Amino acid sequence: MQGSWWPGSSERFRRKFRDDYQFAMIVLFGTLAAVVISGFVVYRYLTGSYLGGTVNLLIVASVLLVLVYAVRTSHTRRAGRIFAVVTVIACIASTAMFGRTGILWGYVVLWINFLLTGRRFALVTNLILMSVLIVETSLFQSILEGVTYIVTALMVTTFGYIFAARLARYQDQLEMLALQDPLTFSGNRRMMRRDLTAAISTHRRSGKPYTLILLDLDHFKAVNDEYGHETGDRALRDFSDLVRQQIRAEDGFYRFGGEEFVLLLPDRGAEDARKAVESLHQRISGKLSYGDHVVCFSAGVAVLRPDEDWPAWLTRADSAMYQAKHGGRNRIVFASGKLASGAGVITPKTQRLTDVEN
Repeated sequence: MQGSWWPGSSERFRRKFRDDYQFAMIVLFGTLAAVVISGFVVYRYLTGSYLGGTVNLLIVASVLLVLVYAVRTSHTRRAGRIFAVVTVIACIASTAMFGRTGILWGYVVLWINFLLTGRRFALVTNLILMSVLIVETSLFQSILEGVTYIVTALMVTTFGYIFAARLARYQDQLEMLALQDPLTFSGNRRMMRRDLTAAISTHRRSGKPYTLILLDLDHFKAVNDEYGHETGDRALRDFSDLVRQQIRAEDGFYRFGGEEFVLLLPDRGAEDARKAVESLHQRISGKLSYGDHVVCFSAGVAVLRPDEDWPAWLTRADSAMYQAKHGGRNRIVFASGKLASGAGVITPKTQRLTDVEN
């Protein structure tokens, strides 16, 4: 099964349990629910309530199946939705079988669904559950009791929705902090590794071309040494802002370290990448000046090959970039298929592409 994994590697399971909040909730609640309801199974069979025990046993089996599905596959979101549906069906079945005690389980379901799945899906399942229980008027001894249930159930659902919305927002913020360089607000190396891995997977599956560009600011050290780190930081931010203004929304831009940056261009083969990087070079080089120093950039460009992983891809771009630095700076070198063979260079004077030998 594509994307499947099994925690025979316990480290893999622990990492997913630690990093994926929804997966952790599915595992924790699934395990707890299976253990607790199993106790009711034993009790009902011992007291002769075989039908009730069988209903509880089916609920335990359903919970365990969802739990196995969540652990065995990478489809956490789908597993959470299935789990929410299972909890609603189990609560309705328990209410139909055992009467008013099922309503008590309903409050657990109304809250836990917001932890198992997305807030909108949880809201829909909760409203379905409340509607079914309200229709069954025999559950309530008076109109006041029915109204009380409606009010309290709506309160639990409302606060659950608010909690889930806040939690999702905080998770998005934390994820952004984890993937963003705090100085330049470009992607960091973690985001770069994730996106390069995804690009290679897409390329192998569909043949979609990708180009990687490694950018290095020329004379940045001179600016940093002469005018201080504050000016150096401003140069990095200014450069990042200029690049983001020139690239497409689907392009990836990451700070690789120090004054080095990486551009990932989807759907750009050799010729399209050539035009894009020429345009970027013309629009940015020479636009940043600090005192007597004009900050330009050198770049190495590598088109993804079918047989390479992202470290090899990045190494080719890095080697081409160092050729640009050693060849006079403020230029772009296009890596060929092999590191030791020819490349192309754009000189700062002509801005035209010529062939050079390594």
